[in-house]
Amino acid sequence: MTVTSWVRLRRPATVALCTLAAIAVAWPIAAAAGARNDPDAQEAARLVRGTRDSAADHDFTGFATITWTTPEKKQSAQVHVTDVGGAVAIAATEGGGAVVDEGRRTYLKDRLGWTGLVVEPTAHDLPAPDGRWKLTTDGARTVAGRPATVVLATRPDGTPAQRMVIDDATGLLLARAILGPGGKVERSVGFSTIDVRARDARTISPPAGVKTSTAEKLTSVPDGYRAPGSPAGFELVTRSRHPDGVLLFYSDGVFTASVFEQQGDLDWGTLPNGGTDTQLADTRTRTYHEASGDVAVWERNGLVYTCVTDAPSDVFAHMVGALASDARSTPEAVVDFVLGPFGWG
Repeated sequence: MTVTSWVRLRRPATVALCTLAAIAVAWPIAAAAGARNDPDAQEAARLVRGTRDSAADHDFTGFATITWTTPEKKQSAQVHVTDVGGAVAIAATEGGGAVVDEGRRTYLKDRLGWTGLVVEPTAHDLPAPDGRWKLTTDGARTVAGRPATVVLATRPDGTPAQRMVIDDATGLLLARAILGPGGKVERSVGFSTIDVRARDARTISPPAGVKTSTAEKLTSVPDGYRAPGSPAGFELVTRSRHPDGVLLFYSDGVFTASVFEQQGDLDWGTLPNGGTDTQLADTRTRTYHEASGDVAVWERNGLVYTCVTDAPSDVFAHMVGALASDARSTPEAVVDFVLGPFGWG
């Protein structure tokens, strides 16, 4: 979801262009401690960890179908995906939208043309995937004609939160489904066709004449901003400075969340149509359901927050509630999404 600024800034500034997307989880290389005595959990963790290496070792092209659920209806879209030499191009089959990610630079195409996006710091040292979630295998499945293994990430109450389908031959992530607390699929993405090849030296050229910029990596946030270290089980992984605010990237080992903060007052009248007003932690919040993730916007103590995540609705609500209620947090000291579903990035 591309979000134009809806903040009444307290000082003159240009309107920010903030693109928030679900980002691929860079799975840890080492096996998590909780899986050591459970062979099935060990195998599930091995498969999940292997998806990142497999994406780095293979080129592929194909069509993928994305589905997501809004309060009104279930929606779907089809995209054409090409990965060559680590660069990824994604083009919608209808509407003309496209994304090109060449590794260090990312470009977005909408009805107004190509835009160079602000490049974020690389996320390292993410939480272990089974630190919060139980990982298990759940049988076999065929996706796009390829035999694959299903891996579940399960809540403490035993209900599944995510289903991953991993190619047996290459280790590539072929499909992913996010499930709500009642078991209903809230968002999914998966290949309908895919042609996989060994990686070669070719690559994808970025759009000509379009510039990008790089966010300033931070070890602590500036005065006037807040960076809770672990809201509702999500750990702060990176923080960076943008022209009109600060972007924080969180992960709980399975799901991710990006939180953009701007100083000022929220102009509710300029928010896009299609959102739903809710109360989280006694804070008015506008939420949106997009193909790449759920989005929430709220205001608290002189800061306007825009948060996007690939997590299920209950997990998202818990995290946003924790962030919105963090009135006592202080500027934090030094502490240690359409690409993410397939391990791209």
